[in-house]
Parts: sequence; C-alpha cells; structure tokens
Amino acid sequence: MLFFTAFCASSQNNIYNILNKEIVIYDNWVGQSFTLVQENGNYFIYRRIFGSGVAYVGTIVYNVIFDSEYKIIFSEIFTISDNIRNRYNRNEMFELHFGEDVKIYVNGMRLNINYIR
Repeated sequence: MLFFTAFCASSQNNIYNILNKEIVIYDNWVGQSFTLVQENGNYFIYRRIFGSGVAYVGTIVYNVIFDSEYKIIFSEIFTISDNIRNRYNRNEMFELHFGEDVKIYVNGMRLNINYIR
C-alpha cells in the first residue's frame, strides 16, 4: 500500500497538470501567454501575443518536444498569424518546467509568470 501511495503522489505532479491552462506573462510590452494543448494525439504550445486596446495581436503555435514528464522544449514554429509573421524572433528556444511550481524560460532566461488560469 505504501508503494502505491508513493507512486500516485509522484505521478500527479507532471507537465500534464497544466494541459489547457493559460500561463500569463506581462513583459515590457503588453504581455503574452502560453498554453499547452493536445490535438489529434500531438502536443502544441499556443503563444498568444497580447495587444494594446485589443485582446491579442496574434498567435504562434509551436511543436512540443517532451524532455520528460516535467519539462518540455519548444522552438519550432508550426503556424503563425500572418499579421505578426515578420515581427517575432524565430531563434527563441523555450523550456517549460513543472515541479513544485511552473517555470518558463526563453533562451535560458526565466520569465516571470503572473498567473495561470
């Protein structure tokens, strides 16, 4: 029974806990959010770029690579909104970590998460 309890506790805290939850970050501009989604058996990150006076300016969808159940990496763009196609750095490498708290990094620098909804 002790083994079963320990196994269940460890399997609860992994990257799948944030599936379909929006991670919101306010930065020097208006902000952005990242959402891990599963579609047709594949995983993607939806990055929404917020706008001033509008809900959001555009969306970038990234392919996801699972490093483990606690870390995903994404940099390869799957699709991007036409209106922002030439405005965003294509050389960004993101990491999303799940442990006691959620952490997101861009090119090795940790971003400050404002909230998760």
